[in-house]
Amino acid sequence: MFNLSQQPFGLDISDYSIEIISLGGPVEKPRLLAMAGTALEPGVVENSEILNKEKLKDALESLMKNPDFGRIKTKKIIFSIPESKTLINIFEPPQSLNKQKEPEFISSQAEKIFPYPLKELCLDFRISGKEVLLIAVPRNIINGFLEVFKSCQLQPLALGIESESLASALTVKQEAPVLILDIGVKTSNFSVFDKKGLRMSISSEIAGNNFTQALSEKLKISFQKAEILKRKTGLDPEPEQGKVFLILQKEIQGIIRQIKEIEDYFWQKEGGKIEKIILAGGSAMLPHLPEYLSDNLENEVTVGDPWKKINIDILKKKEYFKKALQVNPVLYSTAVGSALRGLTKNPQKAGINLLRGV
Repeated sequence: MFNLSQQPFGLDISDYSIEIISLGGPVEKPRLLAMAGTALEPGVVENSEILNKEKLKDALESLMKNPDFGRIKTKKIIFSIPESKTLINIFEPPQSLNKQKEPEFISSQAEKIFPYPLKELCLDFRISGKEVLLIAVPRNIINGFLEVFKSCQLQPLALGIESESLASALTVKQEAPVLILDIGVKTSNFSVFDKKGLRMSISSEIAGNNFTQALSEKLKISFQKAEILKRKTGLDPEPEQGKVFLILQKEIQGIIRQIKEIEDYFWQKEGGKIEKIILAGGSAMLPHLPEYLSDNLENEVTVGDPWKKINIDILKKKEYFKKALQVNPVLYSTAVGSALRGLTKNPQKAGINLLRGV
């Protein structure tokens, strides 16, 4: 079934789901070959740590054998580490730093910067101009994923970071700074990119579950009913006498404050203005959220579209069409970005690769 000469597929694993995207063709004109997604039952992955490796293995193998669309023809993968487990620092190295001594110097800086012993971290870095982008992830997080990949006979070519995968999927090369706001179930991640690449990344616990919990408590309804109401109504001020809007508005003000702080910091540090905000994650689909954020932030806010760079004719096939209409492409954004990296001439070097620090 598997042909190891095929280009690697993009894989995304969160606490709640697995997404797979397989692309073909040149990176300039990619086409969708296969797509698969499944929910994970509670307790398999928690806060990005794998608690039940056997169940994750079973779910992943089942998904590869029976994808929703197309066929998976390779066991090579590109995987992105969840942003909430990623430590990021940008600094200027000494101008006299010798290239051969870069790894030693970077390691010494990591010991000073990050609140972990060096032996407990996997590191990678990128030097661009006068700056170092230093990335670190706790070794136990990476080892957990690698153990599962090995048990599935998967061959990871690169372990990137979620924010870079999202930027690859949702942005085009541009000079103006952009903020990608990934609103997940438990955490929201704020990542700023400009012509230099990733400039900053911050995680917050204000996320989808907070919105649902607030509705559940204030309206005295079950969490499940609150989740349905949240997805149906969002920030529409009309339904339910405006109660849902008022409750969600209060919660989302925390996200707005965070964005304003990021905008101020970026202006002071970089002297630039964030020109656009792109939404990702499940809560990006809340009705009227882009308009509400745009009005409050006086900035352009759009929901990211991971299909905009990709030929998705496979989804228009008769046998797939009805099922394809039910797919929320936003949820596949990270996997799309990883798969796009897999189309490059050298995926191992096409961005941060924490395999180098294993």
